[in-house]
Amino acid sequence: MERIVETIQADMGHLTDTLLEEHSVRLYSRGGHFSKNEMIPVYFLLITGCSEPDSYSNFLYELKGDILKSGKPFALIDEPISLPKEDLMLLSSVDTSSKASIISGLCGIIKVNGDSERTIIAQKALGEMLSVVDRDIFSIGGPLALKMSFISRAIGVNGDKIPMILYYGVPSAEDTLFLCLAQRSGFDVLCISPDDAALDIFKKCPYAAKIQHETKGPSHRFIPFPTSPVKAKVSTVAYNAERELDTMLYGGDTIFRAMQFSKMTSIVLQTTYEEIDVLCDQEAKYRPGFTVNGDIVTVPVVFAKINGVQGGAPKTNQYWEMIEDLITYKSIYFIKAPAYRSPGISASRQYAPYHTGKKLKIDELLRSRLNRYGHLQAYLQRMIFEKAQAIIDDGLLVMDSDQELVDFVMHTALNLNERVTRLLQQYDFTKEIPKAVVVDTIEDPFSKLECTQILMLSYLGFDVLIFAPSGYRDIETHVSEKAFESHNIGEYAYGLRAPKFKIPTAPRARKKSGGGLFAGLFKKGR
Repeated sequence: MERIVETIQADMGHLTDTLLEEHSVRLYSRGGHFSKNEMIPVYFLLITGCSEPDSYSNFLYELKGDILKSGKPFALIDEPISLPKEDLMLLSSVDTSSKASIISGLCGIIKVNGDSERTIIAQKALGEMLSVVDRDIFSIGGPLALKMSFISRAIGVNGDKIPMILYYGVPSAEDTLFLCLAQRSGFDVLCISPDDAALDIFKKCPYAAKIQHETKGPSHRFIPFPTSPVKAKVSTVAYNAERELDTMLYGGDTIFRAMQFSKMTSIVLQTTYEEIDVLCDQEAKYRPGFTVNGDIVTVPVVFAKINGVQGGAPKTNQYWEMIEDLITYKSIYFIKAPAYRSPGISASRQYAPYHTGKKLKIDELLRSRLNRYGHLQAYLQRMIFEKAQAIIDDGLLVMDSDQELVDFVMHTALNLNERVTRLLQQYDFTKEIPKAVVVDTIEDPFSKLECTQILMLSYLGFDVLIFAPSGYRDIETHVSEKAFESHNIGEYAYGLRAPKFKIPTAPRARKKSGGGLFAGLFKKGR
């Protein structure tokens, strides 16, 4: 009787003990309806994310050590598999005259050394997988067959113990197919990756439907598989209890602890002018469109150009009071001046090693001497350059060439002023949103650099309010009107001189004097 392979659910709270269960124990604990000669119960697991790098490294190191000590047939794959030349030569013997002959020839290559039954199971599993492939059967199936034989040879499979493959990292599409083949061939398969991109890879694979997924925290870019234990902090009982309570309280999408999230994407709200006054007082979590997806927060921001003056020139005093009232202690305020200089040819040469066409080399930028943000948290440094890439990709910044686009965006991202970086450092993505208030009273349109800087602030999660009493074109010169909202609030006023408002040093109560949503409703006599 041919044995069947059955994927079973693991107890992730006792991962090591679960993986090391004997074949017979797995059967008995699930009712004992089958014998070892009838069924192979296997685990197919994916663990993504990383809560704390040192503890995570020790978890990996100890897991590998415990598996090796158990004597379980085991292979760790943490780098691309390099197949011997003699194995590759086997492909030359495959008859490629028809689909059936290709599948038969590739299946015949598989040899699970020491286990003739698993050889038959693996050959059948590969045949079933390739039978639904319409093209590239040879190029897809060849590596799968060779890897299956190579890994089983390296493990030293025997019939008594369930072999195991531990894959570490983000698998390629080819490696994902191989892991699915191994699982269908009666191997325990455990894929561990600090980067949650691994989950997306498996979701795209049609053979990974039975995979069991767990997370160990937020996504982390790269942690090498440890070769020795790390001297890490040990959690006390009280600390662990606090973390469990923390997860219960802050694991949803309604209550958030301070600075809980390190990833943010901004969306621009479509509003009426009157709503801006109300929104400016709202924390991010209370705004329409605020969402939390895993460890990423979507922050709804205001990006608006406001033309004209309510009541025209006679009402300019109230107009300035309204603008001053919008400036909080978490704001930047600047008055449009004659255009800034452009980055120039030298900057273009300087930036050239850190991008390929329109694709920034973010990891290299972070390590480069151009990165002036080493004093900031790592997530903020990365976020700045990721937002720069998003601006390039979204096409809302209008330049004369791709080269010019990349130069201006990189120059802006690499030269944020200290006020901006300090506000970013204090920015809790669920709470008060920092603001950029811009007043333009002159005829000069915004330069390419100014447009890039203002757009960058919106991408970084700032509310951006541009006041243009004359109604002249400014932000529109190089930023698509899809990026912001425009409001005409009254008559155009010319030749005004904008006051140099001071930024408050602490929170203050707003006057709400500027014609917002409720302005004028409670005047005397009404």
